[in-house]
Amino acid sequence: MPSKLKKNIPWVEKYRPQSINDMALPTAKIKGHKVKLNEDLKNFIEYFFKEIEQINIKNRKIRQFNRTHLEKEQKEVLKIAPEKAAILLEGPPGVGKTSIVYALANDLNMQVIETNASDTRTKANLEAKLKETVKTRGIMDYIMESKRKLILIDEVDGIYGVSDRGALPTILNLIESTQFPIILCSNEYKQNLQPIYNKIKKYEINPLPDQEILRVAKRILKEEKISDLSEEDLHLIIEKNNGDLRGTINDIQALSQGVMDKEYKDLILKLHRDSYEEIFKLIRDLFQKVRTLKEARGLTDKSDVDYNFLYKWVNENLPNFINLKNEITNAYDNLSIADEIFGRIRRNQYWSLLPYFYDLFAGGVALSKSDKSSKPGFRRVSFPRYRTSGFFAVTATEKLFTEKIQEKYNISEREIIQDFLPFLRTLCRSSRRQLKEIAEWLELDAKEKKLLK
Repeated sequence: MPSKLKKNIPWVEKYRPQSINDMALPTAKIKGHKVKLNEDLKNFIEYFFKEIEQINIKNRKIRQFNRTHLEKEQKEVLKIAPEKAAILLEGPPGVGKTSIVYALANDLNMQVIETNASDTRTKANLEAKLKETVKTRGIMDYIMESKRKLILIDEVDGIYGVSDRGALPTILNLIESTQFPIILCSNEYKQNLQPIYNKIKKYEINPLPDQEILRVAKRILKEEKISDLSEEDLHLIIEKNNGDLRGTINDIQALSQGVMDKEYKDLILKLHRDSYEEIFKLIRDLFQKVRTLKEARGLTDKSDVDYNFLYKWVNENLPNFINLKNEITNAYDNLSIADEIFGRIRRNQYWSLLPYFYDLFAGGVALSKSDKSSKPGFRRVSFPRYRTSGFFAVTATEKLFTEKIQEKYNISEREIIQDFLPFLRTLCRSSRRQLKEIAEWLELDAKEKKLLK
């Protein structure tokens, strides 16, 4: 693997534990009672396959009986109890929920089938992604010995206010009909997830203690042969990330691969400010100055900004720099393909695909615009809604705006900012009359009205 590509591999992926026994496991509780998470999860999977095997044997006999009897005499097929089919891991971002699932699957020689519920969200998309997977085995599974599957549904707390789309009922139906164990992950408690809480076990995952994060950080620094960071500096990074192991590792990598002749303490304290100054310039240059794929590559090659973070900035700011409908369509097409490639990279560790990911989300998006839409001058650069820490950010004005929308519709804050607000903005920019009518309908003040311009 080229040295540049090795450098680009994020340490959170490079040092992702391959076995649950190698992990710095967070403490976990069920209804306030402490449990041994690794033992509980292994037992859950083993019991699932024993239970589903017995149910399948009985259902084969029931279906055979039903084929030879009248409809009124037919028996209902059996379903696995939801609490035996699925569990929920709930805890803040960066504590290792996803890593636990992948390490467990590796220990048990299983294949992880992953979807992100906050991205998939709708009934149709969830079913398209998972329905056939949870119900059947693939044809290759019958031809050769194949790995058993473990279903991971991540960020289920991202599907608020979607009862009309049937997302939660779809997940519950999948749990009842699955042929493979399901692990759901969420970052925090949400009232709208009560139907799930009522059906399955919820593990409360706590952040790792600072000493445990320190131990992991020291091990990584030893592997990377880095001795410039003192223990005091490490404590400062850990304190800044507030129990987020992933954020701590990302910061250590950024500092270690950055400028080495500055005081680390100053770098740590200025890390976010300096990164944002760099990203503002990078985004403007990408959309306003880049004319060729070679220029786009040169721009991203010189940047020390995390590739996944940069992708989010490009995604957020695309509408600020590209205005023509066909160009926006082409740009989002390239972003979606880039997202698919990143999914393959993450699932299968195909890091050789990383240059294509860069080319599509940076070069492919920037080159979707024509000279007509590449107007010079100042353009506002917006912060991405999803930060590397996993938290969702809104301004005070946006908060008031979302509350007014929620008075009229049962819709989440995240959906309003990501989907509803851009839609209203498109309407209002097409007509002053539309802007006036929507502002009056929502009773917006001057600051809130600016969000639509």
